[in-house]
Amino acid sequence: MDSRGRAVTVRTVIFDLDGTLADSVELFYGFACEVASDLDLPPPDREAVFDLMRTGRSTLTHLVPASIPPERVNAAFNQRGAEWLRRYFEDTEPVTGAPETVRTLHTAGFSLGIATSSGRDVPFLARWGIRDLFAAIVGREDVVERKPAPDVIVQCLGRLQRSREEAVYVGDSPIDIQAGRAAGVRTVGVLTGTSDYAVLAAEQPDVIVESVVELPALLAQWP
Repeated sequence: MDSRGRAVTVRTVIFDLDGTLADSVELFYGFACEVASDLDLPPPDREAVFDLMRTGRSTLTHLVPASIPPERVNAAFNQRGAEWLRRYFEDTEPVTGAPETVRTLHTAGFSLGIATSSGRDVPFLARWGIRDLFAAIVGREDVVERKPAPDVIVQCLGRLQRSREEAVYVGDSPIDIQAGRAAGVRTVGVLTGTSDYAVLAAEQPDVIVESVVELPALLAQWP
């Protein structure tokens, strides 16, 4: 609804990236396991890592015991960082059906954007053949506060020159739903990332779907 209570058609779709379009959450878990091994720690619990991703907290400050000197922790992350980033850029594959869905929405006339807590430099989108279909990509380097603050979504809307009333934000984590609500847009939770149905339902998004593949049919039903 707009400020006068009139129904507004959704014409703008803004996506989270990791776990929503990109099948990358296990890569993040693998990185946490590698750093733990370098620090002579056992592999972290997968759900513990996913919970950090769901809440936007740092693995650096929450997974490593305080007994390990910070300089050793920093060295381990720095040593792995460049190689991990290379693998993230080169090895990340799309969530099944995501590129086709993006193309379908673009062809249907939707304005498309990405608002992510990762960096905006995501070369795998070009490898998938969909980079040019997004009119705006906003990343962590573009804002002061990351999700669950609404900044990345608000800035993406500004770059798209679209109103919040006609937009939906799609993400796999509680912080995505929280950020979307704070930005004043509709929210869709997807089950392809860090969160199961119960975790997303607790945040009360407008809709929960199995994956972005369901978006074209869903948006066709919305006013």
